[in-house]
Amino acid sequence: MLLKILGALLLLYFIYTIITAIVLFYLPVKKEKISPTNINHFLGTKKSTDRVLLLEDGYNSGVARIKMIQEARHAIDIAYYALGKGESTELILGALMEAADRGVHVRVLLDGISHNLRGKRSDVRYALASHPNIEFKYYEPFTLLKPWTWNNRLHDKIMIADTNISISGGRNIADKYLARTPSKDFVYDRDVIVFNEKQQKDSIIFTMKDYINMLWNHRYTATVFKNLSKSEREKGERVREELKRKYKKAKHLEKDFVNPIFQWKTATVPTNQVTFIHNPIERLRKKPIVWQQLLALGEQAKESIFIQSPYVIPTKNMEKYIPNKEQEGVIPTILTNSLTSTPNPLAFAGYIKSRDEIVQSGVHLYEYEGPHSIHGKSIIYDRRLSAVGSFNIDSRSTFLNTESMLLIDSEEFSTILMEAIDDKLSKSTLIAKDKEYVQYPEDQRPQEPALKSFLLQAVSKITVLWRELI
Repeated sequence: MLLKILGALLLLYFIYTIITAIVLFYLPVKKEKISPTNINHFLGTKKSTDRVLLLEDGYNSGVARIKMIQEARHAIDIAYYALGKGESTELILGALMEAADRGVHVRVLLDGISHNLRGKRSDVRYALASHPNIEFKYYEPFTLLKPWTWNNRLHDKIMIADTNISISGGRNIADKYLARTPSKDFVYDRDVIVFNEKQQKDSIIFTMKDYINMLWNHRYTATVFKNLSKSEREKGERVREELKRKYKKAKHLEKDFVNPIFQWKTATVPTNQVTFIHNPIERLRKKPIVWQQLLALGEQAKESIFIQSPYVIPTKNMEKYIPNKEQEGVIPTILTNSLTSTPNPLAFAGYIKSRDEIVQSGVHLYEYEGPHSIHGKSIIYDRRLSAVGSFNIDSRSTFLNTESMLLIDSEEFSTILMEAIDDKLSKSTLIAKDKEYVQYPEDQRPQEPALKSFLLQAVSKITVLWRELI
């Protein structure tokens, strides 16, 4: 029976993959033009009113979310790929319910397929939808008879409170991102707080709010429940009360997670300018705006480029946008997951088939060998302009998903971000530099699981067609 289920799932995934490949191969990229990206457009000439804070530690990132919710007075907007399992999720939801009780208007937008509120956790949907101060929607909910919608996924992770503070990056809400004690599936990720104490109109937070409004009001977005039955409302009320009870108990016990003590102004660092970029809200093969802008900034870098991405799979269609000329004196450094650390074997299989070409591009390529896996997505240009957000270097982020990145002009912030990347580099293996693989003595060679290596090599043979198509 189990083998039949696994076989059915593999067949469905195969069909899904083929549909995706056909869509990306045959559909033309949207023809609208984007303005040329000049790096000076993202560099400020004076101090910005926005201050920023790098959230490298997952637990502190959860604490920051709690603090935002606790301090909100008027509105909280949430746009997330998924709400995962764990105590951190329950405490954040409890704080959200308490905020709604005191009159804060809450909007929750989740991806319509990957939201993760199924099975025993499905009653959380009723808890959200039945509260009079909470609006709850899905972006592109799953419809079996509309396969052209299946790949249109909301991959952003954004929360905004009262237009004076926002958090965005690569973390979903779940213990695998936010727990103090890492679980087996824990991932190291990265978020950024933007703080604007006086809510000046030139703050990038207003631009982020406009983007959430676009998602919220788009025709691809639908209210989760138009009407709830009496039993569904009762279930929702029970779940709400249980979540609030856990949250209040944690506050009473003075748990650090729900009793933040830091201050935004002293914790954040100044910036010259903060810019928000995102993919267009379209189905199927989108205009690759984020990818084009990140490449253009890299083309104009004069000294250095540091890239961290959990997945590095530059497909043929992505490569069309890479400048043909090589940059003199600028050798990018790329950090990604290794065979031992990757949480996504299928994605890693695609990376294996691309690795030779990545090496031949001349980059310094590192693979993370430390505990757990890396999930943060960041780029630093010339140790001044930093990009942090949800964008992976793969075709899904380029052509299919909604994605967003913050571009931060701040040497102080880039120094802090570089220290975070260096920490991961110290637990990584240099795979290649200057178009050559690095050879290690046998006693220093990283130990790779033999079975896992064999299976991924086998799967990578199948991904040749996939890579040629997309």
